[in-house]
Amino acid sequence: MSAPPHPTHVASPEVRRSAAQRHGGPVAGGASVRLSEVISALSYALDITEGQPEGHAMRSALIGMRLAEGLALSGDQRSSLFFALLMKDLGCSSNAAKVCSLFEADDLAAKRDFKTTDWTSKFRSLGYVLRHARPGKSVFRRALKIVILAVKGPGEGRRNVEIRCDRGAEIAQMIGFSDDTAEAIRALDEHWNGLGQPRGLQGIEIPLLSRIAGLAQTVEVFAREFGVEAAYAMTHERRGTWFDPALVDALDGLRSDASFWAFLLGGDVQRELLRSEPDDRVLRADDEQLDRIADAFAKVIDAKSPWTHSHSKNTADWATRIATELGYAGAPLRNIRRAALLHDIGKLGISNLLLDKPGALTDEEKADVRRHPEFTRRILE
Repeated sequence: MSAPPHPTHVASPEVRRSAAQRHGGPVAGGASVRLSEVISALSYALDITEGQPEGHAMRSALIGMRLAEGLALSGDQRSSLFFALLMKDLGCSSNAAKVCSLFEADDLAAKRDFKTTDWTSKFRSLGYVLRHARPGKSVFRRALKIVILAVKGPGEGRRNVEIRCDRGAEIAQMIGFSDDTAEAIRALDEHWNGLGQPRGLQGIEIPLLSRIAGLAQTVEVFAREFGVEAAYAMTHERRGTWFDPALVDALDGLRSDASFWAFLLGGDVQRELLRSEPDDRVLRADDEQLDRIADAFAKVIDAKSPWTHSHSKNTADWATRIATELGYAGAPLRNIRRAALLHDIGKLGISNLLLDKPGALTDEEKADVRRHPEFTRRILE
């Protein structure tokens, strides 16, 4: 089993003090922050749930926003696309347990490999199954699993994508994002030729923002894993099948921008991302909005394992009751509730092989599970 990706960016004490001064201290208590700062930070949690390194969603957003600029999208379209790119994986925890159970394998590794596999190709799909079906088990047990997957795999795969996409769209609407943002997330895995999932939409039936987001996220993975030229080779190979030909042509306009690609793969992407948000559409988050975000991410966290349904909300309810009995009120009480809702956010970076294991964990597995509070601290910082 591969180790979960580890967020490496930790804000220095000076940066944290600067943020507190900029926002007037703790957020709870009437302050307002830029919504994109909150969402881009929380996108790290979605990255690790997908088995991706930190910044995947933000780098995808930078690519998508450059495409939007070249396509001269309206301010409303660019704003909706901006948040769709950051929140594209909101539903990713909802099928983690199913992916783990289906392959009897590490869901993080399976999800990471999924983004680089052309699973509409029978040959490449078979390669994906061979890599992830009961890894480490006997040849017989692996062969048996491969047969089972061949029989029920396509239907299960489509259902897993449907769960992921629908759940992501629902949570986006719960937070308060536009219908265009939600629909971009819902149709993220549709393909231009109609062979995508879950609904088999074809051509311009697929929302434009979904087409951009789907291209941007795949380009980010290939550019980071294999290099920019490999990413462009992939887009041309899948032009007219996975991707809208016009969008691939628009992406070609960025090919010679070496400074963009160098920065994308090595610069301070969060700072640059905030600059790419439409100036006239910058959204602010007040306490009520931040509470909705915390509630929404609690649902993302609890969906990771079938054993934790409503755990974060129940923890928040009990923590609020206890704190109230102790005399807490106002902003401190609100912060306690938010902390309780998000206390397990780092668990998203732990494989369901460990979270849902029926037997006792080994010492090595225990050490992996115990990393989740560190993930939580880093994400929230």
